[in-house]
Amino acid sequence: MNTIGETIKKLRKAKGMTQEELAEVIHVSYQAVSKWENGGSPDLEMLPVLANTFGVTIDELMGFKLAAYTNKEKFIRLMADAGVLKLGKFNIKGKESGFYLDTERLSTNLHLAKLGESFADLIMDAQIDFDSIMGIAYHGISFAAATAVALASKYGRTVNFFSDRRVPDSRGRIVCGHTPEDGECVLIVDDLINSGKTVSNAIERIRTIADIRVAGLAAIADRYEEGMEKSGARELEETYGARVLTIVKGEDIIRAIEKGIV
Repeated sequence: MNTIGETIKKLRKAKGMTQEELAEVIHVSYQAVSKWENGGSPDLEMLPVLANTFGVTIDELMGFKLAAYTNKEKFIRLMADAGVLKLGKFNIKGKESGFYLDTERLSTNLHLAKLGESFADLIMDAQIDFDSIMGIAYHGISFAAATAVALASKYGRTVNFFSDRRVPDSRGRIVCGHTPEDGECVLIVDDLINSGKTVSNAIERIRTIADIRVAGLAAIADRYEEGMEKSGARELEETYGARVLTIVKGEDIIRAIEKGIV
């Protein structure tokens, strides 16, 4: 098993950070970081700070199973640690499920930063061509904004950003931010895909002001599991010709539970 110093060095390099940059982010001296990586150990109060910075659990920071986890499994652990992933017996769209996702628990700036970066990585890997990012009220607004920021800061990509309004403002506007135009190619960001109706309703509302083209939808997870009546993701793909991207799927979470990862 790696020492914690070796793990810190590995994670720092994976994020493309220098010792000085890491030190600045976590508010310590770069000499402290150097000391950790050369055999020293950070104080206990620094462990959650370092774990949050690297997007891993404290167990992983200590070197347990770090190399064995896939990116999806690491994200699932992150959701579990944040209280987003709840285990038990839940009724989801008429089917019993062994887990529930409470995305309202992604409530800190650190959570949003990590989520935005995960979405940005997902979108760039998929090489989707789009002009604007749209966040769906309500959860999708902050998630889409975090994604737009991560696309700029990590990849240097500039795109328009807007969100829908469920209730028009005093001037009758149904969007906040950029106003989409006819022919504009839009990528939608939301929290979860269930039936797909929320996304469809939002698209049709926007199409009352502009004939947008939907390039894709990025969500944290597709809630579809074997045995459910219909896949909301497939419905959206067929209706709008859009690519549906998810950080994880229901089956990924089920496998993580079975493997004892969460």
